[in-house]
Amino acid sequence: MAETPKVSFITVCYRTPNLIRVLLKGIERANFSFPFEYFLVDNGQDGTAAMVRERFPWVTVLAPGANVGFARGNNLAFRRAAGTYCMLVNPDLTVFPGQMEALLAFADTHPDIGMAGPRIENPNGTRQETCTRFPTPLTPVCSRTVLGKLPWGRSVIDRYLMRDIPHDEPHDADGLYGSAILIRRSVLEDVGYFDEGFFMYYEDVDLCRRVWERGWRVTYAPVARFVHYHQRESLVRTPLDLFTNRLLRIHIASGVRYFWKYRNTPFPARRIVSERSVESAQTAPTETPSSLS
Repeated sequence: MAETPKVSFITVCYRTPNLIRVLLKGIERANFSFPFEYFLVDNGQDGTAAMVRERFPWVTVLAPGANVGFARGNNLAFRRAAGTYCMLVNPDLTVFPGQMEALLAFADTHPDIGMAGPRIENPNGTRQETCTRFPTPLTPVCSRTVLGKLPWGRSVIDRYLMRDIPHDEPHDADGLYGSAILIRRSVLEDVGYFDEGFFMYYEDVDLCRRVWERGWRVTYAPVARFVHYHQRESLVRTPLDLFTNRLLRIHIASGVRYFWKYRNTPFPARRIVSERSVESAQTAPTETPSSLS
């Protein structure tokens, strides 16, 4: 009988066969010390699925037959995953030996953490900013346009990216970017999968928000380090991009949907903190005049 997997890895790809080849070779070299399964969701119909089936037979390839987007693509794998954890891995990520073991050890010793994100580095070793506070409508306006270069725009981005706190040690965050996230299977069963109304973008912060709402923690965990060859293709460089950049249009549509979805909802992390503070106040012993004398 096959051993139950500790981790179900999930990668959603779209016409990136070379990146997938490098990623999966890295997974093989990592030589994990735990049982795992790997799901590749191929949205591209460009021959990647056939290449992976031939060269990496240990990978389960899911080919929906169309580009179903990031959220729905991951959900296809979530429904088949048997691991204690699901690990989302972008195609342009590199996983080095020992790093997954470190991330799992951290998660195993913190059972109240529902989602954990490792330190993500650029190829030159600098840290990518992947943990955030919840965005406001101003956040995408500043981060995706030249307005972010103005002083007030920089302050919006700085707060969103939590630049006011150190990131050398683990800490909670409102949200994590979806390039590499470890999620407990029990959390997915509790809060549900990605909202498939988001084709791409904002599905990660939406899930983080629901995780917080259910009382789980979302944590940045630099105990493990991955390398991400990241390129922001939805950045506005000229006004013409609003009409010609498809990813930008998707980003705007997802942002509008996200902010409308939560238009009358307070930030869950703040609400949870407030509720716990009230509980503490209600259960705290009351001081009497005699005890103060």
